[in-house]
Amino acid sequence: MGGITKLACFLRKNRDLSIENSLRLIKCTLAPLLAFLGPVIIWPETEFKRLTAAFVRCNKEAWQMSPKTFTALFTFPKDQGGFQIKMPRAIVCSAAWGHLTRCCQFDDRTRQLAEITYKDALEKHGCLDIKDLQFEAEFLTWDQASQNSFTFACHLISTIGIRVSWDPFNPDWIASAANSDLAQVMINKQKPNLYN
Repeated sequence: MGGITKLACFLRKNRDLSIENSLRLIKCTLAPLLAFLGPVIIWPETEFKRLTAAFVRCNKEAWQMSPKTFTALFTFPKDQGGFQIKMPRAIVCSAAWGHLTRCCQFDDRTRQLAEITYKDALEKHGCLDIKDLQFEAEFLTWDQASQNSFTFACHLISTIGIRVSWDPFNPDWIASAANSDLAQVMINKQKPNLYN
């Protein structure tokens, strides 16, 4: 987080940097940093709030705005006069869901670990599926939700106000089939049928 504070100080000191270049600097450093670390590091809520404040400070410095400028201006859509900047919570949420999707995508140990984690989340909160888990995650604290990656991802989207419809381990999906089964289907399709 010290790096973000240093970036904000750099932007304040270097007013000769254009607003466009200041924003480009933020876009090329902060958002990728959060996206990369989001699924890996579960930030304590107090630290994440400080991180968000530093992120906002960097954006205000880049736009050469007063520190007292209303923060919601950054999240408003452009057609409503805002800057439509993706805030840290949304960046981490998107990265967490992307990470879970990749973990569930292939027939390997990562998928098996993800399935154990998913079932653990459902069992712990008495849920039948991811939709139930999203509802339950709304009532959890940040620290409670961060104990499980699926629960935490559900908690993040509940704080943003969206819902995800996904069945990560549906046995009927091609992603749920073992590689050997898929290979056998391909072999069977390539063999000429001698009885026709």
